[in-house]
Amino acid sequence: MRPLSFALPALVLMALLGACQDRDPPPPMEPVEGRKETRGIRNTEAIGYAGDAIADEVDAALDAMDERTSQLDAAIEAQTP
Repeated sequence: MRPLSFALPALVLMALLGACQDRDPPPPMEPVEGRKETRGIRNTEAIGYAGDAIADEVDAALDAMDERTSQLDAAIEAQTP
């Protein structure tokens, strides 16, 4: 009975490996839109909220804030001797 105890797990392993090879590869993931800060808002699309629309507005506000910060930093650097 000892040879059977080693053969059974080997057969199960080979069967599982053979089953894994028959699977189709997963579909490619779509690129993430927007900023990482609003990824959670965009995920609400899955439960029926307009997450993309809200996240687009938040992204626009964050982009405007970043642009204004860049302008202020440039003005400060221009005034510094």
